[in-house]
Amino acid sequence: MRIAGPIVLLVCGILALVGLFLAWFTIMGWDTSGWNGITTEMAWQPLLVLIGSILLLICSITALVLGIVRKARGVVIGMGITSVLAAVMVLAGPVYILIDYATHDGISIIGVGIYLCIVAAIIAFIFGILTAAIR
Repeated sequence: MRIAGPIVLLVCGILALVGLFLAWFTIMGWDTSGWNGITTEMAWQPLLVLIGSILLLICSITALVLGIVRKARGVVIGMGITSVLAAVMVLAGPVYILIDYATHDGISIIGVGIYLCIVAAIIAFIFGILTAAIR
C-alpha cells in the first residue's frame, strides 16, 4: 500500500479533472460542463472541483515520490491527510449541484462528468485515509 495508495490518488485526481470537462448536466438540450461553469458563470462549485483535483494531484505525486524513496514518513502522512481534504473539496461541488440544481425544471439529464467527479472523490477519500494510516 506504500505505492498503491498514491497511485490510486493520482488516478482519482486525473479522473476528477477529466470529469470537470465532461458534461455535468443538460439544460434545454444544451450540455454544460463544469469548465463552462467556471469560465462563463463564475460558479464556485466547479472551481472547488478544479482546486481540489489539482491539490489531489500535487499530494499524490509528493506521496508517491517520498514513498518510493522511503524518506520523510511524516510528510507522506501529511500528504495523505491533505488528500482526504482535497477529496472532500472535489466531492462538495458536484453534490451541491445535485442537491440544488437538480430540483430545477430546466435540467433534464445529469451528465457523466458530475458522476465521475463524485466517484473519483469517494475513492480518493478512502485511499487518502489508507495512505495516511498505512505508513
